[in-house]
Amino acid sequence: MSGLWTPSGEHQPPDQPPDQSPDRPPGEAPPEPSAEEVAALREVHARLVATPVEDVVANHALGIWQLALVHLGVITPPDENGRPPVPDLVAAGFAIDAMAALVDGLGDRLGVHEPVLRDALTQAQMLFVEVSDPDGNPAPPP
Repeated sequence: MSGLWTPSGEHQPPDQPPDQSPDRPPGEAPPEPSAEEVAALREVHARLVATPVEDVVANHALGIWQLALVHLGVITPPDENGRPPVPDLVAAGFAIDAMAALVDGLGDRLGVHEPVLRDALTQAQMLFVEVSDPDGNPAPPP
C-alpha cells in the first residue's frame, strides 16, 4: 500500500509503517521501479503538465459533486430488493461544502468551467434539501 499525498507531504496510513508493504518482509527494501514503470510515470507526468490546471481542478470538483450525489443516494441504484439507498447527509454535506469551497473560493479563476461547476453545486445543494426532507419542510444546513 502506498502513502497518501497531501500538500504538506507524503503520509503513511496509521496501521502501516513507512516503506512497508503487506507482501514484503519487515526490513526488506522496496523494489526499484522498472524502466517501463519509470517511462509510464514520465508519460503521466508529461500529460499532467500539458493539461491546463483549471481542467484538472474542474475534473476533481466534478468528482466531489458525484461523491455528494452518491451519498445523497440519488445516483446509486436500489439494492437487490428494490430498496433505495439510505442517504448519508453528513457525508453529502461535507462533499457539497468541499465543492463550494472550490467553486466559491476560485470563482472566475476556473475559467470556462465556472458556470458548469456553479450549476452543479446549486443542483447538489437543492438535492440535499430535497433528500433531507422529502415532505418539503426546511432542513438544517449541512
